[in-house]
Amino acid sequence: MNENKPVNPDLANERQNALVHVDEMKSFIGEMLYFNQENYRSAMKYRDLMVKTIKPISEENFYNLDRDEKYQMIFKKSLELWEFVNENKIENQMSIYSIGSVFGLEKILFNLHFTMFRDALNVWGNSEQSAYWQKFLSENAVFGTYVQTELGHGTYLRGLETTANYDKSSQEFVIDSPTLTSIKFWPGGAGKSCNFAIVMAKLIIDEVDHGIHAFVVQLRSLIDHKVVPGIEIGDIGRKFGFDATDNGYVKFDNLRIPRNNMLMQFAEVSSDGQFTRKGSELLMYAAMLLMRGNLPLVGAFYLSISSTISIRYSCVRRQTADSNGVEQQIINYQTQQIRLFPALASTYATLFSSLNLREILIKIQKKSDNFKNISPDELAKLHALSSGLKSLVFSDCLKFAQSNRLCCGGHGYSASSGLSQIIQEADAACTYEGDNVVLLLQTARYLLKCAQKGISPHLEFNDFNDLKKSEIYKKFAYFLEIFHKLYQELSDEVTGKLFKLVKEDGMSPLDAWNSCSFQLTDIARIYIEIFILNSNLWCVYKNRVIENQKALADLMELYILYSVTNNYCGNFLRVRAIFN
Repeated sequence: MNENKPVNPDLANERQNALVHVDEMKSFIGEMLYFNQENYRSAMKYRDLMVKTIKPISEENFYNLDRDEKYQMIFKKSLELWEFVNENKIENQMSIYSIGSVFGLEKILFNLHFTMFRDALNVWGNSEQSAYWQKFLSENAVFGTYVQTELGHGTYLRGLETTANYDKSSQEFVIDSPTLTSIKFWPGGAGKSCNFAIVMAKLIIDEVDHGIHAFVVQLRSLIDHKVVPGIEIGDIGRKFGFDATDNGYVKFDNLRIPRNNMLMQFAEVSSDGQFTRKGSELLMYAAMLLMRGNLPLVGAFYLSISSTISIRYSCVRRQTADSNGVEQQIINYQTQQIRLFPALASTYATLFSSLNLREILIKIQKKSDNFKNISPDELAKLHALSSGLKSLVFSDCLKFAQSNRLCCGGHGYSASSGLSQIIQEADAACTYEGDNVVLLLQTARYLLKCAQKGISPHLEFNDFNDLKKSEIYKKFAYFLEIFHKLYQELSDEVTGKLFKLVKEDGMSPLDAWNSCSFQLTDIARIYIEIFILNSNLWCVYKNRVIENQKALADLMELYILYSVTNNYCGNFLRVRAIFN
């Protein structure tokens, strides 16, 4: 990165007067993000080299190009990035957070290849399959995507209609889209770019439905990139944003694939058509858990970018002269601060909680031998936590991205500000990988089961006893207490209401659930807020630079007070959870 660019005097003055030790704060966050200081320094080195090797889109005329030109530019830079990563032998985890230095807010076209496609091969494939496909990927120019969502179904996995009928005579699966609503829709990179896919389809043997399973399907030739016979595929056209991404549709017409293309870690089909399930069918959700578990971190990044843009702008933009004729920096106006500072507080809150979730997922993945030995209870808790956090993070990201755009006035409406792309991404993210409201209801379903069993749903933090002895904990103990009290009051209230509706009023469980759905989303939000508070408290405690710790503690307090007054005020007052 070019550190010698001229800096606006007002921005330079704000930085000089800051009480935070910036280098130490960058190091603190970098170590959490990249797991250790060595990885962090290495990532920064590769980031700087990447920018010198691949021309960033910020130096191109990207936002004035038409859709095809945008696609061609991002496709070219995606290939250049692929070559850069391979030539420098950079691990995926090391490169993924530096991509924005070149791509800005655009996605690389092979984003799903690096995430869901590879994760699915590793988690859903047995040891022989994983080894085979890793070798195949290393020897061929394979760019994969993940194909799940259909015109008729998305989050509801069991409702998918695409079929995979097993033909014993040829030992092949026949992949088919039997209805209009079964056509796959939205997979990133499928429209033009990718040549392989993980396809989620309903396994059928001798007319018996064995549920949804994952299949490796070739979409295009590795030689000339022509579409494989038996597939109709194309780009779905313009969206709200991300013109450069070729989201596609895929229709299968009795496409035949080898038996071994079904990923068989958790279930297998023998050559003679015998189906054997290995462990709970819930284990199929493990790869999706990895994807959803990393999404909150993406949302935290987007929120951090929009907050950075709007705060820097507010430092250099001047408006309305004082008695001496000097126009004031708009950052000094309270009406600006009351919008900017909660966004900044939410940035750190979402970042720390997202990093904590990622750490939890990595530990459990290792402990359970790549999820092979994970217990159903542990999987359910991780699903509830990742679903709820994804919902809250992107809801905040969208809300504050729009607020940050308004804080930049007309300049914020320009595409070159970078804010419109963040709004578009956050808007889309409130739907993809699970609608935010649906995800909260999934979290609530887990919480209700915990209440029925009389067990606590809250995650236990390691070494929390040391934290409880600190002054930082004493500062926030009251806030933790009132959130726990609010959660318990609302949980008792909704479980009591559900019991009455079903047992006394004779309502069906589905109708009773629907009647309580608003309250159920409330308890899900409070549950996730408690996780966010605990995660932030732990990260504030770990920062031992006094000035930086104080700044983070102030931001955490602002986050809590903003949440209480703006998000949960009615509930706190109604159940009298706030006390002296």
